[in-house]
Amino acid sequence: MISAQTNVQKILNASETYYEIPNFQRPYAWQTANANEFLQDLEDSVVKHRNHYFGTVVLVEDTASSYSVAIIDGQQRVTTALLMVTAIYHLVKKDPSLIDNPETTPELIRDRYLFNANIDKNKVKLRTVTTDNQILQHIFDKDGEESRLEPRERASNIYQVYSTFRKYFATRRGLDKYIDGLRLFEIISIILNSNDDNPQRVFESINSTGKPLTDGDKIRNFALMLNNDKLRDRVYEKYWSIIEESLVDSSKDNITDFFRSYIVSKRQAVVRLDSVYPEFKKQFNKNVGDEQQEDKIDTFYSDIIESLGFYKLLKLTDTNDFSSTYKPISETIFKMRYLQIDLYIPFAMNILRHHAAGYLTNTQLKDVFQLIEIYFSRRIVSGVDTTSVDRFLASLHKDVLSYQKSNPEVDYVNILRYILLNRIGQTRLPNDTEYENAIRTRDAYYMRGSFLTYVLTAAEESSKEAVHTLHQISDGKLKLSIEHVMPQTLASKDWQNMLGDDFERIHRDYLHTLANLTLTGYNSEYSNRPYHEKMNLEVKDKKTGEVHKVGFADSKLPLNEWIAKHDTWDEGTLIERQKWWIKSLQKTWPIPTTSFQPTEEDTSIYLLDTTDLKGRTVRSVEIFGEVTSVTTWSETLDTITEAIYNRNPDFIERVIDDEYLSKWIRQDSSSFYNSVEILDTGYYVDTGTDTNTKLRLIAALGKEFNLATNDIKAELTAKKSTDEEEL
Repeated sequence: MISAQTNVQKILNASETYYEIPNFQRPYAWQTANANEFLQDLEDSVVKHRNHYFGTVVLVEDTASSYSVAIIDGQQRVTTALLMVTAIYHLVKKDPSLIDNPETTPELIRDRYLFNANIDKNKVKLRTVTTDNQILQHIFDKDGEESRLEPRERASNIYQVYSTFRKYFATRRGLDKYIDGLRLFEIISIILNSNDDNPQRVFESINSTGKPLTDGDKIRNFALMLNNDKLRDRVYEKYWSIIEESLVDSSKDNITDFFRSYIVSKRQAVVRLDSVYPEFKKQFNKNVGDEQQEDKIDTFYSDIIESLGFYKLLKLTDTNDFSSTYKPISETIFKMRYLQIDLYIPFAMNILRHHAAGYLTNTQLKDVFQLIEIYFSRRIVSGVDTTSVDRFLASLHKDVLSYQKSNPEVDYVNILRYILLNRIGQTRLPNDTEYENAIRTRDAYYMRGSFLTYVLTAAEESSKEAVHTLHQISDGKLKLSIEHVMPQTLASKDWQNMLGDDFERIHRDYLHTLANLTLTGYNSEYSNRPYHEKMNLEVKDKKTGEVHKVGFADSKLPLNEWIAKHDTWDEGTLIERQKWWIKSLQKTWPIPTTSFQPTEEDTSIYLLDTTDLKGRTVRSVEIFGEVTSVTTWSETLDTITEAIYNRNPDFIERVIDDEYLSKWIRQDSSSFYNSVEILDTGYYVDTGTDTNTKLRLIAALGKEFNLATNDIKAELTAKKSTDEEEL
């Protein structure tokens, strides 16, 4: 094995050599975001003439050929560099004046870095994995012209990265300096000889013993790569040591999770998990910049440390240790943790920041967290899934402040109640009718386990003497399971007689509803026993022989104390039980009320007939007769796209084949500054555009899928006094 320090330019400039990527490696996976990072690093190196460490490349020489070398690690980096040079070659081939050095001709670039004419004339010197190889060769053969490539080739990662490079360099001159800049991209080259393990074994060893860097790891590395040692030491000792002490956990990536929550709270827009590191760099560059002044760094990281305190409060700190300020919200935070609901954390971080700045009183803080609990709890009871809730909550604080700006005298909590009450569609707060119907008829037994346990223990809220069962379950001190009072199988004649002649219908209608469910630590002992046996059940301890009374009549749980008061379990009792549940859960999670009412009047329009909505905001969108609350045009576009997708099985194929639509809907999400995934398709729609561009995309979708004018309708708020656009 030979190890040497070299650079990317030398790797590409190897004469009489072509590189092969073994088939056991994955296809090319870098996307536009990776290409943009590559360009930023390259630009920085070229301008400052500063070396940049680019990683390791592991090569294996082919014993059957003196020309072939296999790349078993580092293929993504080498392929990316070759794509960059290819893009420059195609540009200067059309316009040689883009080169400053007259000795660097297009032909020289081609023959030195891209081809090995003496071995395989007009064949790219890099042989990639599977269909990537054909696409790469087509990009060369077709001079990279998009119109000359097939749709699937244009949609590939290889072409998307190539296209990113081409667009970037198309606006610049002196392109040879960028190729020369590749000599500043240092790499460690490891060449294995014939006595070493075979390539696949080496590849497996590299990828099994190494742990991929998380975005949290990348953020840490970036954060500590500052201009001088003094700054690095200051940032680590004053800030990063606190972050690591608070968040490092061998079983969880809390650092990435924290920074994702932090960035969402600052941007007030959803950030994908794979975009946390690039978004952090944007935040750093925006707030600190290249000069890296100490005061700006302190301001930037002081805000992060404050947010870290809020994050710990919401997710990590024992609620028993909360200070008196936060004690009133500890119960809601405990419940959200038990339910494993993290969607609200960025919004809650903004609320805590708003409170810390003096804009919310302690009472208002408590009220906001009670609303959070009510919102999620009523949705759980009603069976509403979480689709789009992350986007709604990400911008919720901004939405409240927007109303408050126009109505400064109105209480924050009052506005928040108004927004929650007026949501429709997937992000709605279930009203009393929906809530009560779900309590009566929904098969609650099929809820997620923690959700059902949470709802069943909520009856304790009505009893001051009740033990806090959910806390004991969470702590592992109490092991309870779901019990059907009326069993799932009516094997006993006693049950059939108790239910009456219509026992089959009663069993079918009520079996899995809340009225028939409870909690017990003796589920197996209860089994299918008759009701009177469950009421007075006794169990003998196998070790001690001691007899324990474990029936409903001896239970201390409030929901079982209710059962113990009833001698029979028939339809009349079940209906009474429904009413008890409705009363209990209405008291626990009541529908909020508000006196706030905005003054603006809504305007209804058909979006497919509209071309200019600059400065207008949207309240809701109706598509194919279904109305959904929205607050931004991004939400509107997302809702419309998903609705059209659901009605058209060939949606993706038609979009990819359409020249206009394929620019705005792609598999590579990093092509766009902001985007949302179309359900779970792996395709993303660009939401980082202005309002009218979104309208044009909606119109194009309408045309492609033959929609009628009245298929898409929107409710707008009153026209703003400014022409400010909302993304």
